[in-house]
Amino acid sequence: MFRRLLSFASFALLASAARYPSYGTLQTTNSSGVLNVVINNTFSSVNLFDEHVMSDLANLIETLQANDTDIHVVVFSSGNKDFFLDHFDVNYFFPGYASPLPIFDGGIPTMLFPVAILWNITQLPQATIAVIEGRARGVGNEFLMSCDMRFASTSPSVLLGQLETSFGSNPGAGGAMYLAQQIGRGRTFEYVLSSTDVDALTAEYIGWINCAFDTADALHAYVDALAKRIALFPLAGIAGTKQGINAASRPGLDVIVQDAQDVILRLEARPEVLAFTEKFLAATNNQSIGPVELNYGEEVPKLYN
Repeated sequence: MFRRLLSFASFALLASAARYPSYGTLQTTNSSGVLNVVINNTFSSVNLFDEHVMSDLANLIETLQANDTDIHVVVFSSGNKDFFLDHFDVNYFFPGYASPLPIFDGGIPTMLFPVAILWNITQLPQATIAVIEGRARGVGNEFLMSCDMRFASTSPSVLLGQLETSFGSNPGAGGAMYLAQQIGRGRTFEYVLSSTDVDALTAEYIGWINCAFDTADALHAYVDALAKRIALFPLAGIAGTKQGINAASRPGLDVIVQDAQDVILRLEARPEVLAFTEKFLAATNNQSIGPVELNYGEEVPKLYN
């Protein structure tokens, strides 16, 4: 079932997106072919990747896929000073948790939806740029890896990571696979298996991001100039170039689908995953801002003591 649905991910996403309200967690402005998208999930103090964000991203992707030749570049940033975009809402790990999203699977209805969203971001004809001034972990980091380019400030709040291994699962939306292409196999194992946090300067040094800037002004000035320059060029050229680069650097859809299936199997077969998830929810007061969410890389070993 998962493989069949993901084979038609673009079409499923378009059909379902029309049922959602427009952009409640995304503020958009359009200027000279550049669409600036600010992610601000006001339902969550940590900018959680939950049903609100997923619904609005689906709506946005639908618009961008609809042969929108006016937009050539999409720049994603965050309205939350501490979190660019946080992890998946882990409440969905529990069978029976109510979700307003389309039911792709009777047991865990939302596990396929992030995969479809992130794959479709890589498929957009427009160039995509992430401007990072806060934390991005789990699917938040996978979102970054789905963008074509990533630029960050050196603020202490910029921490990147994949935390799934510490839950007893695996990144399920292609993030670790993209990382292996970006930073190499050994470093990907180092950071993903340890569920550690990576700061902006380290991320720049190893190739996780394109560049880190000492000030927010310098970061935004560079990205603004880059986006405006790319937006001058024909969309057909941008889309064609992306297609060729994706062919050489992106994992196949079937591989990502299998990764998502593995997450489902681990959640179904391993009670320790749900046991740790319960401990995590208690320690974070149901994924609210606090020491564990702010400093997960440092705090996670304590959850095993």
